[in-house]
Amino acid sequence: MTDKKDDIHIIQYCARSLLPNIQTLKKSSVKILKRSNIDDIHDLRVASRRIRTILDVFSDQLPNKKVKNWEKEISTITKSFGLVRDLDVQIDLINKIYKSTEESRLRSGLRRVRLRLNQKRQQKQADTSEANKLILNSAPIAEMEHWAETVNDRIDEDLVFSTDLFRVGYKKIQSRLDEFLFYEVFIFDPTRISELHQMRIKAKRLRYALEVFSDLYHKETDFALEISKQVQEYLGNIHDCDVWINFLPNFLHKELHRINTFYGYSSPFNRIKPGIEYLIKDREKERTRLYKSFINEWKKWKFDEIWLNLRKVVLLTSLETPHPPNDKEINEKTEASPIEPISDKTEE
Repeated sequence: MTDKKDDIHIIQYCARSLLPNIQTLKKSSVKILKRSNIDDIHDLRVASRRIRTILDVFSDQLPNKKVKNWEKEISTITKSFGLVRDLDVQIDLINKIYKSTEESRLRSGLRRVRLRLNQKRQQKQADTSEANKLILNSAPIAEMEHWAETVNDRIDEDLVFSTDLFRVGYKKIQSRLDEFLFYEVFIFDPTRISELHQMRIKAKRLRYALEVFSDLYHKETDFALEISKQVQEYLGNIHDCDVWINFLPNFLHKELHRINTFYGYSSPFNRIKPGIEYLIKDREKERTRLYKSFINEWKKWKFDEIWLNLRKVVLLTSLETPHPPNDKEINEKTEASPIEPISDKTEE
């Protein structure tokens, strides 16, 4: 077996996967500066997670002295936009609930929640601007992009799926699937909030690994990719409900304290209380609905042996004779102008 560090085909696949996501990260950052759209922050965070996945799964093939700085930089970016994204999603939900609520007695409380969230979002706007400057002026990101471009420019041959590349794909997908399925034993207890949240994180890691290696397996693993996205969405929405359910009682207590401090008495609190209590019940009801739907879907996925079939596809494909990918598949995956084949390493 060749040394993975010297396998040009692994390095080629890594650089080809990395470059379009760096470009998406930068484009999303520019869009955030130009307009207010929560989807741009979402796109930026997804691009950052994809980059982190690529850096993780191909860490053995990347320049040793640089990859840690790259990983640290991308991780900082993902975290920097995390709270802002959460606030945007919460504000969007409140706006939708407010518009759909006809009872006037509930609206004061909903407006108060929206007011506090908007105040907090405004406070974080400066952090968003700083994070965008970090992306656009980042030396590690520029260095990472240069490495990927250089690799693409140096290699003068078609992309080949080598035996070692299949070994990397097999190892990374199997390990992330194991981490994900570890939490299966907890999902039938709706009170396991922490474990459900951790399973969501593992589903996300599995999803991004499957995205990275989708071309390697000629999209034969995409059935599991779609299911992992659904798991992530279900558990993400359940987690959002849990955040609301935990946040709102504390919010009620703080608003009562604010009103007592400002007015010297608590009667104005009665105007906002019904709306906030309504929101708590609404999120509890939605959480119950989502959880039941998730469990029903999980049982179907188990019956269809989704995860077992994923293991079979990855194993059997990894044992086959390596073959070059279809150019159309690669171009569809990158969603960018065709990238020239790659090279091995830049100078360290």
